[in-house]
Amino acid sequence: MPRKSKAAVAASVPSAPPPQALPDELTIYTVGDLHRQWTSWLASVPPDSTVPAMDAQAVGQVDAAGLQLLISLDGALARRGAALSLQDPSSALSTGCEAIGLGGWLQAHTAAPGDGSTGATA
Repeated sequence: MPRKSKAAVAASVPSAPPPQALPDELTIYTVGDLHRQWTSWLASVPPDSTVPAMDAQAVGQVDAAGLQLLISLDGALARRGAALSLQDPSSALSTGCEAIGLGGWLQAHTAAPGDGSTGATA
């Protein structure tokens, strides 16, 4: 049986609404399901569109696999001309990013309170 391409797999997954918040667990145990959900959602994001900031305050557990998926989401959005923006990163997310050298990345992708945009500058 031939393997499906990534595009075919993404097209076969029903379109999902945009994620409003990161889950409480962003770990190896949840990345499979999150990847499927986010891939489905990404397929519906028009090029050069504005993506609402995702609430990140509920993240209580994070590991390298979860951070890798988050970085992958950021890259996928960038290829579509959009930007990942996180609101109120939890201490667990901040600590996890700092531990693997992504503190600057998190700061650049954190929305200022109330504005929903990234903290990155042009």
